[in-house]
Amino acid sequence: MLDVHPIHEPVHGWRDFFVHIATIVVGLCIAVAIEQTVEFFHNRHRLAETREALRLERDSNYKTLADNTTAWRLVIAELQNNLLVLHYLQQHPGTPQEKLPGVLIWTASNYGFASVVWEATRQSGVLALMPRDEIEAYSSLYFFLQKVDDVEYEGARAIVEAQRYQLSDADPSHLSAAQLASEIELTQAALTVQYIRGTLMLNLVQSFPDFPATATLEELKQIHHPPDKPTTELLRAAQALTTERIKAASHVDSNAAPTQK
Repeated sequence: MLDVHPIHEPVHGWRDFFVHIATIVVGLCIAVAIEQTVEFFHNRHRLAETREALRLERDSNYKTLADNTTAWRLVIAELQNNLLVLHYLQQHPGTPQEKLPGVLIWTASNYGFASVVWEATRQSGVLALMPRDEIEAYSSLYFFLQKVDDVEYEGARAIVEAQRYQLSDADPSHLSAAQLASEIELTQAALTVQYIRGTLMLNLVQSFPDFPATATLEELKQIHHPPDKPTTELLRAAQALTTERIKAASHVDSNAAPTQK
């Protein structure tokens, strides 16, 4: 609050009046300037504190991504092992568990990213003090982190779903042909979610190269096998037909009135 004190002496003429007015105006200007200066340095301090807190949270998420990558590679290896065992059992029904080419392992990792500081920053007035490009960079980073968190949760659910046969019998060799086929589908679904998880982590690092190396394109190709070069050459004519078909469909006039039947 700015206090304006009354004049202590009587005013004699216009000269004294304008002197008093000028004194008041100058005093008010000085007070406002001091207040704005204090506010400026206060905001500057708040922004510096927030940036430091975000840096520490970023460092924490850096380590979490490294842990995620290690856990992801382990889960991929386990699910691929499980598919191998299940396919063998499907091809050799009645094989006792001890004769199978491995055992089934189901591990669900949980390495959630931190976002407390960012959420607090969004709800405070500090965000308005940041440059637009800095806000956009943080928003993009936490968007990627949340997506990885979400798919990690879905991956854990898929693994638990694939493991549900153990609720009645932990021995996979006791599964019927239909149960075995269902189990293979559930394991493939769990592996598909992990493929998406790896893709999101790779996209994260491509957008933010200062983060640690994560799933590679080659690792993803080993999960979801793309056609090899000879097959691609054989399918060139069919690919051309498909491309033309899709192109024609995408150029349909969406504003055209529907045909009346």
